[in-house]
Amino acid sequence: MLGIHRWLRVGLLIIVAAVLGACTSPDPAPPEPLDLAQPIAADQSGQEARFEFAMNARNYMPHRTYAVELELRRQGPQRSDEPDVGTLRVPFEVNLQQWAADAWKDVPTYDSYQAGVLNAGEPLPEWHASSEWRYTSPHMGSDGQYTLSLVALPVEPDTRYRVQIRTVQATPELQHYSAQLRVHAARPPGK
Repeated sequence: MLGIHRWLRVGLLIIVAAVLGACTSPDPAPPEPLDLAQPIAADQSGQEARFEFAMNARNYMPHRTYAVELELRRQGPQRSDEPDVGTLRVPFEVNLQQWAADAWKDVPTYDSYQAGVLNAGEPLPEWHASSEWRYTSPHMGSDGQYTLSLVALPVEPDTRYRVQIRTVQATPELQHYSAQLRVHAARPPGK
């Protein structure tokens, strides 16, 4: 009987030491994925959204594409004569800057149409009115909720960025939609 009590005490001491050790060791910091959103009146010209963020070990995921997307949500029922906003090409001006050597430096961005023609060596389509504008492209959605891709962000770890996004023309097709711009790690293809 005495031997059992001795082993119980030893076991209790081990448990107490393990609990105290767990309480004093720092837990690893949980990841904080980059996910920033800001509303914008996408149907009006001259509307602006600004984001500033740092890519670091907690929010940078290698092999993921970081992107700016336009999220739309229908306010009220849709009429049968309205165009499908999920396929609209909405133009924006996008200015991405990176903090380097104590100054903000411009970083080029491209919409999916510009990236495609750069890779193929072809001219932009006629409807792409300005090489300075970035156009949305369909991504996903239905039933009055849509996500349109705008640009991929060529970001690097351990770097600070700011991005300014501005509407460049009125888009009356969006007047019945609330809109927000989201900067985040885009979903991998097929997800």
